[in-house]
Amino acid sequence: MSDLTQNLKPYCTGRYLIDMPADVLMTGGATVQGVRIESKAMTHEAYLQEVASRKAELRGTKSIDPYPFLYADDAIDGPDTHYFVYRGNLSDGPANRVFEAYKWDRGYRFKLGIVGTDFLHPDQTSDPIVQQINIKNDVPRKTQLIFDLVKRLRWRSEDEIPREPGLCFFGAFLPGKATDKEDVGTQFVFRENLDVSIGVGSDSDIRESNTLLQRSAEVSRDLSAIGGKTVRKGTVKLQGIDAEEWLLTGKTDLGIQGTKCLLEANSTTSDAQSPLLTLELNTGSPNAFMRDRINAASMSVSEAVAVWDIVSRTLRPRPNGF
Repeated sequence: MSDLTQNLKPYCTGRYLIDMPADVLMTGGATVQGVRIESKAMTHEAYLQEVASRKAELRGTKSIDPYPFLYADDAIDGPDTHYFVYRGNLSDGPANRVFEAYKWDRGYRFKLGIVGTDFLHPDQTSDPIVQQINIKNDVPRKTQLIFDLVKRLRWRSEDEIPREPGLCFFGAFLPGKATDKEDVGTQFVFRENLDVSIGVGSDSDIRESNTLLQRSAEVSRDLSAIGGKTVRKGTVKLQGIDAEEWLLTGKTDLGIQGTKCLLEANSTTSDAQSPLLTLELNTGSPNAFMRDRINAASMSVSEAVAVWDIVSRTLRPRPNGF
């Protein structure tokens, strides 16, 4: 494992940094203020074709009632941005609104989405249920939210470590101060060990009722179900982070023996400046880059723990990230 962990470099995920092998594979996304953001490597031509196809599909869809299906269809900030507001499914009521926005920047397509409601167009305020709803039309607010995110969102190479506050995720950087509704996830997969993945997550919009180590009964029950056992557990002091970890072995989703290493921080105190932070290593398990069945994990328990002990200890807040 020394060869694997000798050539490490920092990667930016959320508002944090972690050191990984230089040739690691990665994917991920984010949800900000309720808006799901996905990124995908894509040529400009493919992007234009995707938007044109989506435009034709939505424009060609007719509602089953007297009200429109497509409510908005336009650019946001230049020719490489576009957004739609439509009803959703044909069976959805006339108040339902789905926001879908696209942006292309230097080889990446970003897709943003959120759901809203408009009980004023058509007017449904005579309905007693609607009368109990405080905000009867959130389309203007969510349109502005989508526009703001699209304008700020930009491409980022995997080697770039931004020096200003903001969120990193796959192929992207969203500048801005930390807020209480940010959920970012990144999955790293070892190129030479495709069944080995490390997931990093940060979520400022969730707070657990207990910590990882306080969930002993729950973890023990899960261990029993997979015929597993604890390898190690305890508190961990990272760079500026107080965390807890639990390392275990057992049967994976592929029915083979694997290793799982878990780490949590800020579980019961999560907020914008110190979100719930999770780190998880899995061996012998399917992931974004490996879905084929295998007969055995590519790393032994001791090898997985050795990798974990090196990589997990590099997790730290990005300077000026918040």
